[in-house]
Amino acid sequence: MKRKREIIIHLHGFASSAHSAKAVRLKEWLERVPYAEFMVPDFNPTPKDFEFLTVTGMLNRLRQYIVDHDIDQMNIIASSLGGLVALHYAARFGKVKRLLLLAPVLSYGALPFPDEMFVQWKEGGSIAVPHYGFKEELLLRYDFHRDGLLYAAPVPPAATMLILHGRNDATIAIQNSRDYAATFSDQVTLVELDSDHALLDSLEIIGEHAALFFLS
Repeated sequence: MKRKREIIIHLHGFASSAHSAKAVRLKEWLERVPYAEFMVPDFNPTPKDFEFLTVTGMLNRLRQYIVDHDIDQMNIIASSLGGLVALHYAARFGKVKRLLLLAPVLSYGALPFPDEMFVQWKEGGSIAVPHYGFKEELLLRYDFHRDGLLYAAPVPPAATMLILHGRNDATIAIQNSRDYAATFSDQVTLVELDSDHALLDSLEIIGEHAALFFLS
């Protein structure tokens, strides 16, 4: 009997893109693996999309991508803020077999926005944020924060989950992943890496874990 293909969707992080280093390297890895089909939606294909970015908007864009591509069952790899989207998508819509989260944001409150920034952000309506995909500073509207507060509480995993998180992550503290994995130990496995938030020095390890987790 012919084995059914495994669809693996990668969700990039905040101020990143579908062409990030992790997305490119994972594509190289997984395209060499039989039965894997790797797909990468872009949450902000233009600078204007980023200006109006919200977590709810990311969820809606992902849902539309899945409907447009007629995807039923899937696996998800999600990086940083993409992890929050993956968690809520699986909880809301199901049909997610496995989740591999890379240095994930597990609740909106884990994002490292300094308190003093919010007054300026609210009064001005937007702030300038360095965007790694477009390689320039782009405006981000205060609606991002207002909407993000709807995702302040972590949700239980709706699928078997593997988290890879760097011990030296200065952006999203690894303790968030430790606490989440301890709370949901029956469904979540945490692997700690000697790396930072970007995990760029661990791409080979990530690729190996992805192939084993999704396709073994």
